[in-house]
Amino acid sequence: MSSWRSLLKGDPVPWLLERSDPAVRALTLRHVLDRGPRDAELREARQDAMSSPPISTILKRQRPEGAWPGPDLKQWNASKYKGTHWSNLLLVEYGADPTDPRVRRGARWILDALGDPKASGLDWIFGRDHGVSCFAGSVVRYVAAAGYGSDPRLEPLVQRLVRESKEYDAACYINGDQPCAWGYARLVWGLAALPETARPREVQRTLRRGVEFLLSYKVERGRYPTDTAPSYLWRQISFPLFYQADILFVLRALDAAGAIDDDRAQPAIGWLLARQDARGRWGGRAPYAARMPSRVDASKWVTLQACTILKHAFPEIAA
Repeated sequence: MSSWRSLLKGDPVPWLLERSDPAVRALTLRHVLDRGPRDAELREARQDAMSSPPISTILKRQRPEGAWPGPDLKQWNASKYKGTHWSNLLLVEYGADPTDPRVRRGARWILDALGDPKASGLDWIFGRDHGVSCFAGSVVRYVAAAGYGSDPRLEPLVQRLVRESKEYDAACYINGDQPCAWGYARLVWGLAALPETARPREVQRTLRRGVEFLLSYKVERGRYPTDTAPSYLWRQISFPLFYQADILFVLRALDAAGAIDDDRAQPAIGWLLARQDARGRWGGRAPYAARMPSRVDASKWVTLQACTILKHAFPEIAA
């Protein structure tokens, strides 16, 4: 038997393990090399990641109450991509320690905001009967990642995602009130992060419905329902994305939901494999770098994510 690495044209792991990028190094040790939480090298890398950019840059800007400077949640578009919602999202994308008090404080601030949507400015979501599953799914993801997936304050948002899928097929007013692939991708990504105890049958059905929607179209083509042309982002390979999605992000969402082994995902995986270079690396783009609190090496991040997907999709390949 040979591993998924036989699909690569070169070995990107030494590059991903460079100490100059401790966040990538830590996630590579954990998710690519399967180092356990007690591994000394992994523990060191995680500590370095928390005290280095991009994670440290975000945490230094956090206010004592857990929020970040910038417009409130009612003006979430105006705070791109440095406000409270976006900062929480970036922390989970960068693999910040979910037990760190600052990470948990940021998630708790959002949970408190969910408890009073009108006062916190979230009535722009809850005042509509459907739409912006991309926002709700991301919130569920980072709140669950911080250890609050079973918190009753999160339940209304989870139920909203269930209703969005069941009654409206994740249609969104921003997408001409048609089912939205970006919304479904982040709905799946969010609900997949909930602990098993917070996934009753209706949540499990919603996850399956989201996976089915994403796979019922050719992911690599991106021709999902829309009242405009498909986004130029779809066939790029980008990191980080915020409410958007591309082929790589959809594969990540499918992987999170345990569906990366579905045969219908194979063409998209093939598309991804075809875009590696001779060194087994992927060239990534950071389309919103100028508006982020800290720049990142997008190529390293997307290579890490591609390797993780391949590892899960092809755990063993017959030699």
